[in-house]
Amino acid sequence: MTEESILRPQPRHRRRMMERGGPVGALARLSQYSERRGVVLDIGVNRGTMAIHLARLYSDLPVHLIEPIPAQCTYVTERFARFPTVRVHQLALSDRNGMAEFHIADHVGSSSLLTNDSAEAQQNSSHFTTQTIAVKLARLDDWCAAEGISHVACMKTDAQGSDYAILCGAERMLANQSIDILMLEWLSLPQYDGVPLLDSILTLMRGHGYWLYDIFPSKRHTNGMLRFGDAVFISDRFRRDCLPAPERR
Repeated sequence: MTEESILRPQPRHRRRMMERGGPVGALARLSQYSERRGVVLDIGVNRGTMAIHLARLYSDLPVHLIEPIPAQCTYVTERFARFPTVRVHQLALSDRNGMAEFHIADHVGSSSLLTNDSAEAQQNSSHFTTQTIAVKLARLDDWCAAEGISHVACMKTDAQGSDYAILCGAERMLANQSIDILMLEWLSLPQYDGVPLLDSILTLMRGHGYWLYDIFPSKRHTNGMLRFGDAVFISDRFRRDCLPAPERR
């Protein structure tokens, strides 16, 4: 990215996102403490709702959008054509490299590498598979190495049950504290077959020295039981070196 192509983040964008609250507000708040180095990743970009926020918060950094569904890739490529910092990549990230079946759902945003055939998964989800396609898989560690990426300022994953596998494929990046800020979707009930739940993600992240910055429950069953939500983590290095110390009360 040349000096001429670098855009500067607009304070008004960050302010509006902070006022909005939720996970978007948390990312906006943390972005003001960023060292502005490395890249930004949106994994499972779908139609780019979160990617728009990231591209504005980090308009001075390269932003990589990763999405396995061809039609969604075409859509976001056109949508982000006006952003010189954004690149779109058609693949799925996981804990291995190769190829895999990807299950496109009637509600495209629920599409996943995982099935939801079991009675338990179907009880906790309302989607069904309409088409299965073959997609390219990559581990984040290996993909970043191939792209020449050594540091990630902010990463968002919304991979419909594959978020834990993505973290497993980012073992080296996490162990080296090479990802500053990470937002992900978690499940507290199995909406997909064999999906790791929130407690597994919390254990994995703490094992790599990451702190839970904030957590946002999202959807519940009609009986009040929590189904899923979002969480924002920060590396211990970011907490120590970038985040202001809390005021004593």
